[in-house]
Amino acid sequence: MEGTVHDLQTRTQHGGKDSASVFVMNFRVEEYVDALDRVRLVPIEMKGIIFEGSVANGDRIRASGRMRSGTLRVKKLHNLTTGADVSAKSYSKIGCVVFLIFVVCMIVFIIVTSRIQP
Repeated sequence: MEGTVHDLQTRTQHGGKDSASVFVMNFRVEEYVDALDRVRLVPIEMKGIIFEGSVANGDRIRASGRMRSGTLRVKKLHNLTTGADVSAKSYSKIGCVVFLIFVVCMIVFIIVTSRIQP
């Protein structure tokens, strides 16, 4: 979908006790449907720990994603006004699992080697 950004808002969403905060960007995109200049407003949401690139009210963007509960959820978009790619970065679940396995292995290694030494 392609259109013009309106009503841009940003906020921080807290993930819980041990979870990191997530930044959320919400806006509506005014998309022209046909040659009769009919307009459709599409709500868009981007969530991430950090955003790369920027978007502002009035910018023309191109985005795709998954529609959930009437809102298009996107991880990245292209700002046609500035030429910038905008993306929401987050920790991948696989990366977190690999990191936790590594930490557990290091702890086990330290415990085992400390018992072997006199």
